[in-house]
Amino acid sequence: MKCLIVDDEPLAVMRLQRMLEYNGITDIITASNGQKAVEAVEKFHPHVIFLDIEMPVLSGIQAAPKIKKISPESKIIFCTAYDEFAIQAFDLAASDYLLKPVSKKRLSQALDKVIDTKQPIEKISFHHGNDLHSITIDDVYCFVSEGKSTFMYCELGTIIIDDSLVTLAERFNEHLLRINRNALINKTELCGIHRNKSFAYAKLKSTEYQPQISRRNLSSLKEFLK
Repeated sequence: MKCLIVDDEPLAVMRLQRMLEYNGITDIITASNGQKAVEAVEKFHPHVIFLDIEMPVLSGIQAAPKIKKISPESKIIFCTAYDEFAIQAFDLAASDYLLKPVSKKRLSQALDKVIDTKQPIEKISFHHGNDLHSITIDDVYCFVSEGKSTFMYCELGTIIIDDSLVTLAERFNEHLLRINRNALINKTELCGIHRNKSFAYAKLKSTEYQPQISRRNLSSLKEFLK
């Protein structure tokens, strides 16, 4: 589960990050104001967002509707020192409202609310002709970069998408393995390694296409298959 902490106070960010890690959540990104939060959501689509309210550039109250428009599946938990914004926060479909300093008990209760709900299915959207389509990341076999294009190998065939490998690796880091500088594979697809005299290739369950494995990444793939 990817979490985004949004707060302009570094000490508050560090404290909440440690508390989340204590609860077993380690996939954490941070932002220092509402505008940077919107940019992070657009890039990462986190499952849970801990959003401070009074921040420079763009407040949490101002950022929340922008965040919901970009990533409606993300759960927003407001985290602030002021209780007068509670009604306004829940009007913005907040999952919870935590008062600083946040206690371990209240944090656990807030996490239970968002973890117990059905987790959103992670999808990637792409244009095919004049139509916009989406596919779940579980139905993607691999991503390969050739020149300035990124190719997605999936159950629909081979499709050119706009996303770069860097963006895909950051957004779907729990699902993907890098096998060379130009290829990412779905962890659930890897079923073996094919070798010839010169190179090694990843064997994937759902396609005959075998992307090449770099020498640098070969040992980590061997470990993954054990």
